[in-house]
Parts: sequence; structure tokens; C-alpha cells
Amino acid sequence: MKIENITLIDKILPIGGIVRDFPYVLVFKTTNWCWYKCPHCCENAGPDNSRAFIPIDVIKGYISQSMQDVKFNNSVIFTGGEIMAAYAFGATDYVPELLKFCLNHNIGTDIKTNAAWVNAKYTPRVFDDLAAASSIGKPYSFQISLSLDRYHKHSIQNCAKFIHELSKRPETHVVINLASFENDRHMFNDLFNALKRNGTSIDDAIVISNGKQLKKYIAGDTLLLNTSVGTLFDGGRAKNIHGAYHDKTPQFSFISNNGDVLMAFDSFGRVTLGENSGRKINTKWRNNSGCPRALSDIRHRLISNAQFEDIRYRILTGKSFIKTR
Repeated sequence: MKIENITLIDKILPIGGIVRDFPYVLVFKTTNWCWYKCPHCCENAGPDNSRAFIPIDVIKGYISQSMQDVKFNNSVIFTGGEIMAAYAFGATDYVPELLKFCLNHNIGTDIKTNAAWVNAKYTPRVFDDLAAASSIGKPYSFQISLSLDRYHKHSIQNCAKFIHELSKRPETHVVINLASFENDRHMFNDLFNALKRNGTSIDDAIVISNGKQLKKYIAGDTLLLNTSVGTLFDGGRAKNIHGAYHDKTPQFSFISNNGDVLMAFDSFGRVTLGENSGRKINTKWRNNSGCPRALSDIRHRLISNAQFEDIRYRILTGKSFIKTR
């Protein structure tokens, strides 16, 4: 009887089945603090925010619980705000400990940064830590995503120095993803020219992925460069940017084309489905006592909240269903 009830609910509210049954990626928005206060920021991050970070033990705890779940995609993304601010605030073990934990457990890892810190006194330590992490596990087992766009000050110079400095660390086998927006595609070529000027060699490379040949680039001898173009959403401060994409149903934008659901933890104590703008489907990862809630409880609450939001959406719009596949 219980199985039949679940099947009936899934037929009426299929959104719950997507949250429950689709593979998910863990995203940790480790802090809401950032050097920049970018006009396109969907997170409202900036230098006026608290310097609080999600504790390392909390992050490890949720990753460990996910590793027992067959729905876990075995992928983790670390972002912010600006995660590398941990070095500026004296928490020099924060990033390397998280990387070491994930890579020792063979978890695909992506760490996102705007590289605003590349001229700070502690930057040699950062590059040494990233190089050391690249020696854990298989080559190219983790990725570093750099922001390359008009909204981050000195974006080209910062990315060029980041790549140049990391390329000087021998045997650093890391994928560097250059993330930009459609109107900023020209910055890829500008960056490559800047790299050539600072003495970083750039060579074409052909990578085979899922049977397809993809053109990428090799910086130095070992860094694999990838370029990606994302969508500028009108959430947060980005609502003031002309041309920012408006999603009519942003609360359901966690449903991605490849079927993976992003489950994003932030430093405020929330867990959100997806990272896009607008009305969110979320719950809290802290209980009333301030302690981390069990992952199973969080996922159950997200399913319920997604179903509630589905009902709310139908009532407000007069629609009988939303497209979920």
C-alpha cells in the first residue's frame, strides 16, 4: 500500500520523484564573503558580509553521508563568495584539507575562485597547496574554475597570473575551467594573449570525452584548459543588469539537462536545490540547536518543499502541471 501511495503522489507531483531519484551533486557555498561586490552576483556576496565559513567537519560529515547514498553523483563543488578568502583570514588549512579529503575518497572535485587574491603575500602557499593536491589520486582528478568576465575587476590579468604561477609548479595535473558569459567570449582570446605575454606556453590539445573529440588547451606542460559559457541570471544584484536572463520558474531550475540535481549548502545554514536566481526551494542544514541535521532528513524536507512549491505554482498560475523532463 505504501508503494502504491508513493507512485500515486509521484504521478500527481512528479517534482518530488526528481528530487528523490535523480543523481545529485553536493555544492558548498563555503562563505558569503568576497573581495568583490559584482553587479552580476546572484549570491549577494561581498566584503560587507560576515567572514563566517561552513566548518570543515560539517562539510566532511555531509560528504561522508552522501558516499553511503547510491544517488550521490560522487561530485563536489566548493565555491562562495570567495573560498580562497580563508587564507586571508588565517585558515590556511581550510582549502587543502577539503581537497585532500575529497581526492583521497576519489570524489570529483571542482573549486571555484575569482582569483582576486593572486597578488597577496600568501599566494605562494595557495599555489603550493593546489599543486600538492594535484598529486593525490589520478592526474586531472580535480578542476579549478576561474571567473573570466567583465564583472570581475582585472579578470584577465588575475586569471593570467593564476595560470602562469600554477604552471610553474612541476607535475601539476589540474583542469582549469575558464567560466564566462556569452557577451564575454572575446575574453578567452584576450586571456590567451596575456598568457603568451607573461611567458606561459599555450598549445592546442584534443581530448576524447564520451567518444567525442573536444578541443582544449595545454598551459605550460601539464595544465589542461577548458572554456565554458554560462547564462547570466537576473537574481541578486544581477536584476539590475540589462539582458540578464529571466527564468519564469526559477524555483524549478535545479532540473538540469543531464539529470543531476545540485544540492547547495551555504554559510547561512541553508540547503538549496540548484544555484540559479529567484524563488528558491530550500531547507535548513542546522537544527534548532545549531547542530547539523542528518542528510536523509534534509533530502526528505527538500522533497516535501519541492512538492509544496509545485502545488503553489499550479494554484498561482492556473496550470495543471509543470514540465519536469
